[in-house]
Amino acid sequence: MKNILLLVFTVLFGIAGVSQSLAADIRTISKEELKSKLGTYEYTILDVRTENQWEDSDNKIPGALRLPSEKIDIWAENFHKNTPIVLYCACDGLGTSGRVARRLMEKGFTHVYALIGGWKDWLMNSYPVARK
Repeated sequence: MKNILLLVFTVLFGIAGVSQSLAADIRTISKEELKSKLGTYEYTILDVRTENQWEDSDNKIPGALRLPSEKIDIWAENFHKNTPIVLYCACDGLGTSGRVARRLMEKGFTHVYALIGGWKDWLMNSYPVARK
């Protein structure tokens, strides 16, 4: 029984460690920093919420472009690899935005950031929004 428990803990902690290390190399940006840069065009802001999440909302972050995460290989070709890109999704963590950031990094993009707290945190703090 001790061996089974030891194996379970080893697997669980191993998975947690891998997942933390995968997220560790994704650069992030705070909502405060992004808010201060709105309108400066320093970043290209991409809304990668799911189709349902996008449809259920009337708003987006000002200046954001809606690009479906499942079509990343198509739309990524329209950006220069050095374009500073901020991604946000509806997740509290780095769910979809983290996956898209990782994929862009694998494609050679060098300045990719995921918004900490995502769309929900942005809204909860009454940050600026724009109509879609």
